[in-house]
Amino acid sequence: MSSLRTVIIVNPSSANGATGRRWPSIRETIDATLRQPFDVVFTEAPLHATTLTRRYLQEGFEMIVALGGDGLINEVVNGFFEGGQNVFPQAILGILSVGSGGDFIKTLGWDRDLSRGAQRLNGAKTRPVDVGKASYQDLQGTRGTRYFLNIVDFGSGGAVVEKVNRTSKVLGGSLSFLWGILSTLPTYRNKEIRFSVDDGEEKPAILNNLILANGKYYGGGIKAAPDAAIDDGLFQVVAVGNVTFLEVLWNLPRFRKGTHITHPKVESYVGRSLRATSEEQVFIDMDGELVGTLPAAFEILPKAIMLKVGDDDCPG
Repeated sequence: MSSLRTVIIVNPSSANGATGRRWPSIRETIDATLRQPFDVVFTEAPLHATTLTRRYLQEGFEMIVALGGDGLINEVVNGFFEGGQNVFPQAILGILSVGSGGDFIKTLGWDRDLSRGAQRLNGAKTRPVDVGKASYQDLQGTRGTRYFLNIVDFGSGGAVVEKVNRTSKVLGGSLSFLWGILSTLPTYRNKEIRFSVDDGEEKPAILNNLILANGKYYGGGIKAAPDAAIDDGLFQVVAVGNVTFLEVLWNLPRFRKGTHITHPKVESYVGRSLRATSEEQVFIDMDGELVGTLPAAFEILPKAIMLKVGDDDCPG
């Protein structure tokens, strides 16, 4: 395969700053493995990766590689999209995961081994995957639009992410989110939310959390949506009902394994779109980042971006 014109976008703040501190050894590993020329650029602020991605795509780069965590992948994906569509459909997304969470790659069956990740970029194989589009009220109170590869959730999940992102992730993904759950949920009050799937009947419910999933995992390895697939043109919608903190704590092992779907206070749906409103403030978590609040509308964009998967097929 001929070389693709490639740029690696690096978030030096990922993994609680370890990526920046370890950059010389990371660069050495990539140089030893990646068999094609590439540029490197560092992000300098939140959402900078979206601007960088758009600029490099406009300059004719053919593969944009996100080196960081789930938040960076989200920002890079957003650089491909405008007006509800991928405006650079021939370009390829690559991933080198070194962040604290790494939830999206778990659906793909990948680990965070940097050499294997760079080797994957050498292969010829790509895979078209679905992308979610979200319209919501941003943190400044105006309407925002953003795209996502993995999972959106709102309710207690948004409150947990708001807490985790205000503090250090030095414990790593799983422990940081476990700490966020244990420090947020004891005082969290479930919200009254009205939602509809695929423009169906609007359902009023008292919910602890509602998960809209393209990938299977969130929160540092919690298998929130065990039946989600990244290329089926559908979301898995998981509505966690009016559970108490003790019920959450008791069922956390089931949530991590993905067996919570059979709990009597959990409902699961599939659909191409979802709308949700609430009279209360309900935070939205998108790919591990706090982006805004309800009201919101979501839709799936089937097979909207090409993902570099190397020459080995992957689940998900």
